[in-house]
Amino acid sequence: MTRFEQKTSPLLHVSIGLCILAVVIADRLTPVGLAIFVTYMVPLALSFYTWRPTLPFFVALLAAILMFVDLYLDQDMTGLGVARRLIGAATLFTVATIGSQFIRTRLGVRREVWLQEGQTRISERIVGDHRLEELGDKVLGFMATYLDAKVGAIFIEDDGVFRRCATYAAAPESVPERFALGEGLLGQAAKDGRPLVVNDVPDGYLKLGSGLGNSNPRHLLVVPISLEGRVNCVVEIGFFNKVRNSDFELFERVDESVATAVQSVKYRTRLQELLEETQRQSEEVQAQSEELRVSNEELEEQGRALRETQSRLELQQTELEQTNTQLEEQALHLERQRNDLLDAKQTLEVQAREVEQASRYKSDFLANMSHELRTPLNSSLILAKLLAENRAGNLTAEQVKYATTIESAGNDLLSLINDVLDLSKIESGHMEINPEPVSVERLLGGLRDTFEPVAGQKGIVLNMEIAPETPATLETDPQRLEQVLKNLLSNALKFTGQGGVTLRARRAPGDRIAFAVIDSGIGIPAEKQAIIFDPFFQADGTTARKYGGTGLGLSISRNLMRLLGGEIQLESEPGHGSIFTLVLPVKYEGQAAAEEQQSAPVPAPLPEQTVTNPALVPLGQVPDDRGTITKGGRVILTVEDDQPFTRIIYDLAHEMNFQCLIATSAEEGLMLARQHLPSAIVLDVGLPDNSGLAVLERLKSDSRTRHIPVHVISASDFTKTAMAMGAVGYMLKPVKREQLMDTLHKLETRFTQTMRRVLVVEDDTVQIEAMRDLLGSRDVEAVCAQTAAECLELLGSTTFDCMVLDLSLPDSSGFSLLEKLSTEDAYSFPPVIVYTGRVLSADEEQRLRRYSKSIIIKGAKSPERLLDEVTLFLHQVVSDLPPEKQRMLEKSSNRDAALEGRRILIAEDDVRNVFALTSLLEGRGVTLEIARNGL
Repeated sequence: MTRFEQKTSPLLHVSIGLCILAVVIADRLTPVGLAIFVTYMVPLALSFYTWRPTLPFFVALLAAILMFVDLYLDQDMTGLGVARRLIGAATLFTVATIGSQFIRTRLGVRREVWLQEGQTRISERIVGDHRLEELGDKVLGFMATYLDAKVGAIFIEDDGVFRRCATYAAAPESVPERFALGEGLLGQAAKDGRPLVVNDVPDGYLKLGSGLGNSNPRHLLVVPISLEGRVNCVVEIGFFNKVRNSDFELFERVDESVATAVQSVKYRTRLQELLEETQRQSEEVQAQSEELRVSNEELEEQGRALRETQSRLELQQTELEQTNTQLEEQALHLERQRNDLLDAKQTLEVQAREVEQASRYKSDFLANMSHELRTPLNSSLILAKLLAENRAGNLTAEQVKYATTIESAGNDLLSLINDVLDLSKIESGHMEINPEPVSVERLLGGLRDTFEPVAGQKGIVLNMEIAPETPATLETDPQRLEQVLKNLLSNALKFTGQGGVTLRARRAPGDRIAFAVIDSGIGIPAEKQAIIFDPFFQADGTTARKYGGTGLGLSISRNLMRLLGGEIQLESEPGHGSIFTLVLPVKYEGQAAAEEQQSAPVPAPLPEQTVTNPALVPLGQVPDDRGTITKGGRVILTVEDDQPFTRIIYDLAHEMNFQCLIATSAEEGLMLARQHLPSAIVLDVGLPDNSGLAVLERLKSDSRTRHIPVHVISASDFTKTAMAMGAVGYMLKPVKREQLMDTLHKLETRFTQTMRRVLVVEDDTVQIEAMRDLLGSRDVEAVCAQTAAECLELLGSTTFDCMVLDLSLPDSSGFSLLEKLSTEDAYSFPPVIVYTGRVLSADEEQRLRRYSKSIIIKGAKSPERLLDEVTLFLHQVVSDLPPEKQRMLEKSSNRDAALEGRRILIAEDDVRNVFALTSLLEGRGVTLEIARNGL
């Protein structure tokens, strides 16, 4: 039903006007006289069918005016004419009054019918079982349509807060999700319990939304709907037309119905929740009853078992009494056997000590044979490689084949030597573990790159898998872990003819991680699975002939895993492949002694050397370029006692347009370095007259030679010590020719670099300026970062030669920054000098030693030490520095890092000795205490 304020049809208005016009024309043309007002009744009667109560009065007024105008035009102004017109006008107004009342009665009836129909229709809509959202949509949709509203929203009360239940044509962002009593216009209407009307609505209120845009309604009607004096629903409707009184009356009539429906839905929802809760509790009660029944049955069964056990115990007691007598007789016999066993045990202990001593002698011998075994093999491998390349083209194909065979046999011999030496180091306790953070993803990626070509050649699928719950990093020795995994993967590929090999990483119980190597190869019989971990044993005697190998790999792997705190597990079935699983802790926990050794300051103990008389070592016995050295030329100094190897370096240096100096002893190397100041130095550790590490220390402590980059090549592993003392690189013999070329290229890059960059990470602006003045020069650029974020941004885009780091940063700690740089490849990781003002604990210092061997505590003498460390890393020429910086380096060179800050007691009564010792130690940064006697 349309609204009762219907507009009158335009045709009716036209008809009224035409009737009036016809009456006027008839009045002018015919002498109707007094009866003229009767004809005016026709348009007046037609006005009764309009919906405007004032229209009959308007028609009557117009007719009266026209009658008097016609009287005036007829010039009939006699008393009788005027009287007749007055009677006619009075009659018309009387009829108009009746018509106006008639129209009002029709409007009232229409209004009542409209309100009753609205009340009936909304009652039909909300009847039934609805959810709150459905009820809100039905109520809001009907009211908006019935009242000709354009937009609306309805809110339902929930625990004192009114929540949005439904909207009608509203833009989502214009309708709040909830409001409380007294909060905003909606909350105030709910609090007062009476409707509110807002006319001329400004922007920001309820908006009408469509595909073409949003618009604000001109008028708002907010109606609270209550039941028994409590508001449980608020309706907000927007109109383009003014709000009518009938709208209020309709809401008043449906108020109770809607409020009752909302309350009913709430009650039904709550009843449904209670019903579900009751059902759940009923199910729990039934489950508990079933558990009680099962428990009762178990108790009954246990009672029967106890009675049977009691009967058996009584029988056993009788048997025990009989057995006791026999045991007493056997005890005497065992006593005699025990005495015999004690005698045998003492004999075995003596033999075990003898065997242990022999094993220790063997292990010490093999461990100390590293240099003697690797040095001659180094030259053999490189010379065989050169012969196999046949660069001169003067060898036959068969001779090239012989050279290739020699090189292959040398590599096999090197592999065997490495295995034997590794095993001997483990057995003698000389194997060092250097734990550091290891990325699991990077570890598996490196192994994939190494073994994918081998798998591709055999037509085997190689898979690398990381389970979702696997830790991203673990703390262990990456070199030893990778050695074990490479050995297992190599074995898996060797013994797998078809199928695939998988390396899978996953989390293991007890904060551990597991690496499983799974293959589909020949498998291992159960009776052989125990002995394959013994040295020189294989599952089958024919295995070595068919597949090769010495049988040392698994033994070394098992011992390395024990050193890392883990174990190796094996599952295998012949013909179906094997699964070798490494299980080790996520965080390495070594012995306290090992940890203390790792955290000890450099320099480390120098290796044992066979010291001979330097006078007996001939100088310059190997030909070199010392007689043709040109000033400012590219010169490489090689300090090496292995003459074939020095010849190889000499030839390679000439190929790369270097002049080469060769020294076969430590003293000759130091003399040539000071005399010629070469561009770079290649240094061996095992020299006949002194250790190469001692040569390195003396080179770096001399202001004339400390800037020269030194690369160490040796058969002994002193990598950490050499790098901490200022070496630019370290390689273990034997080395390949390609490695030597790469080393010389790196040295060339070092000494040809004109501008060096230092990254200073410090949050104190005063310290930044001080360090920029201290470290900066014409060939050194000091770049500063005040936060860890700035540091990472710079390291991600720029390469630096050195980094000075303060541990106290505003957005992160220095420890976290170092750990992030060590585990992520996106950032460059230059040598680090820790320069901090905080006092470090033993644990903190141990953590820092993994990333930096230079830790300087800020103090009165710290600038000299900082300048000394930075110039050492940058290989700066001391004579090129400003005079004040040269003086600072002179002061720093007199100090000893191992003695810095130490307190030394000198107990001596001889004044001459006291003077000599104090003169020697006072400049080393120590505090001296002197005692004249033993008291």
